[in-house]
Amino acid sequence: MLVTRSLIGKLTDKIGARFVVLPAIVVTLIATLPFVFFDMGTNQLFIWFILLLRGMGVGGVTIPVMSDSFVGLEKVQVPQASISTRIIQNIGAAFGSAILATVVSNSMTGKAHTAANISGAYHVEFITSIIFMGLIVSLNLLY
Repeated sequence: MLVTRSLIGKLTDKIGARFVVLPAIVVTLIATLPFVFFDMGTNQLFIWFILLLRGMGVGGVTIPVMSDSFVGLEKVQVPQASISTRIIQNIGAAFGSAILATVVSNSMTGKAHTAANISGAYHVEFITSIIFMGLIVSLNLLY
């Protein structure tokens, strides 16, 4: 996220949040896809590269959405908007984490806790994450 922070901010100011967020969601989605296939033999440098790419995509989503939430507000409204956006972020992150943890837990039900089974459960979790991101892109295209 740090790598793209200044570029994302400039792009958001120049072309608007929507046109930054949609490609960033696609980058995040594409960078999440390899996680479905990672195993114990996956090269760590490749994993680090994918994490860097995914972080850049996530930065392209969060920074414009947060900055755009303050557009058009009066100065006295900024503190309330700041608190509201933080509450929404925290609740959304907790809700998303709970859903994905439930997916992993359900994938492990009745299975031995071996590396292969745990890896498989996380593969299902990443597939679920990709589906949610695809839904987000679809919903954004409607508006």
